Amino acid sequence: MRTPIIIFISVYALCILGMVLVPGLPDANGQTTYMSFFHAYYFLAYTATTTGFGELPRPFSDAQRIWAICCLYISVITWLYTVGKIISLLKNPYLYSAFAEEKFIRAVRKKSRDYYLVCGFGDTGSLLLRGLTNAGFSAVVLELDNERIKALDLRNYKSKVLGLCADATVPRYLLDAGIERDKCIGVLILSNDEEANLKVAVSARILRPDIKIICRSTSAENESEILAIGGDTHVVDPFRVFASYLSLIIYNPTVHTLNEWMSGEPGATLDRNICPLKAGRWILCGHGRMGQIVYKKLCEKGIDLTVVEPLVENVEEIADHAVLGRANLENLNKAGLKGCVGLVAGTDNDTFNLSMVHQANRENPSLFSIVRQNRHVNEVLFKKADVDYILQPSLVIARMVLFMLMAPLLKSFFAHLRLLYENDPSKLADITNRLALEVGGNFPALRTYILDKKTAPAVCAKLSNNGEVSLGDIYKKPSNRENALKMVPLVLRRGKVIKVLPANDLQLRVNDEILFCMQPKEKIFLESNLSNRYTLEYLLTGKDPARGYLFKWLERKNIVS
Repeated sequence: MRTPIIIFISVYALCILGMVLVPGLPDANGQTTYMSFFHAYYFLAYTATTTGFGELPRPFSDAQRIWAICCLYISVITWLYTVGKIISLLKNPYLYSAFAEEKFIRAVRKKSRDYYLVCGFGDTGSLLLRGLTNAGFSAVVLELDNERIKALDLRNYKSKVLGLCADATVPRYLLDAGIERDKCIGVLILSNDEEANLKVAVSARILRPDIKIICRSTSAENESEILAIGGDTHVVDPFRVFASYLSLIIYNPTVHTLNEWMSGEPGATLDRNICPLKAGRWILCGHGRMGQIVYKKLCEKGIDLTVVEPLVENVEEIADHAVLGRANLENLNKAGLKGCVGLVAGTDNDTFNLSMVHQANRENPSLFSIVRQNRHVNEVLFKKADVDYILQPSLVIARMVLFMLMAPLLKSFFAHLRLLYENDPSKLADITNRLALEVGGNFPALRTYILDKKTAPAVCAKLSNNGEVSLGDIYKKPSNRENALKMVPLVLRRGKVIKVLPANDLQLRVNDEILFCMQPKEKIFLESNLSNRYTLEYLLTGKDPARGYLFKWLERKNIVS
């Protein structure tokens, strides 16, 4: 852009100088007149832009008119050239990128709330942002696809989400996204590019050694390299998560029901029975990278499984449990469709999955069908299809990451539930009944609270003064301490000791970490109990302490009690 500006200035300077130096008509005294710089510039200003013409401040001499003609042609051509270059520059996408980046940087610097840096805004990233913003957090997104960033501006998230079309593998963009700011509390790397994810993870750990990193990876080698960067680093394998979730539906339906209810799945209730079938033959359509893990996971649970797949790697290992070929009706019948109890359509093609389930349902109407939905845009088709359960990998991953961020102690809770399901199912039913009675509703909230001076100043002050506060005390109703808020403490962590479903009479200590499952509207009351010393005193003693100097003085004088 320098060249047109230099040419423009040079032409103007030359024309103005010429108009000043070229002699004009003589005045009344016979003296040759010359144009001043001001009049020369004024004349050129309206002549060069072709907006007018006039001989000022007096009629021109022939020499001045000849020079004016030259100036007119030269300046008009220069104007056209310069304006053309300016228009070309304004149409340059890199200019818009530069403006967008500068605007993005300023907006990130102004953020006053804690936020997560999300690298990759595909289906998983989009669903995860919905959960994060619903939980009260904000986010900053780096995505290579500009169309996805444009779509981000149209999403009705509960809090403002900033986005930039940029390659997150370039460290400069991580800095632009504020990774070094204290307000950035985590990096979520969710793209489908394994190498890019590794590079972003390494860059993030170098730029911010103490930050929490959650990275997507489907490769064992890549996973080990990501974990090797150390610090608070976690890897999520969508294939393993999908397989675990699928086995949970079939083998532990009660635990799966709890999982869905806590996730806020529309229509999920604690009395909903997803999959009552466990005994009998199942058919698995799809034996790719995800299908192999699903097959192994289900076989570990003792489920009788037959694979239908055109090409099976290491087919000799499952020769007795495989039908080679497309999942059409003929091959499904070879796999024992009429006598099986369930079908898992788990290929990476949504059309194939819907087609095979449709064929299977016509042949065996009592079949329990689980279908994999790969693309979120096909949601309408899957909801209209006659299937018993839809499993969307991107949604499963988004939920898992959200649980890792919002409720990291939940893993211990579900591990406890699985043990109960295998060893003492009646206790699992008791837990479900307790949650239904003491929490209830269809959209519970999971919140983790650390009893420190920032989150629970009233509790910390009481404990520091050798006072005693039990777990049951902190979630009583502020309006009536005889009743509890609609919530249940699921897990308490004290150092390395973890207690699942801790008792209400457990005495609390500073820095205890507690995971609650609650009705969302109860959150404000619990936080008031933790932070307001007057409220806490009432919950502990049943008496409202005096507030203000006057009432405290009256209380000391025993005038009021």
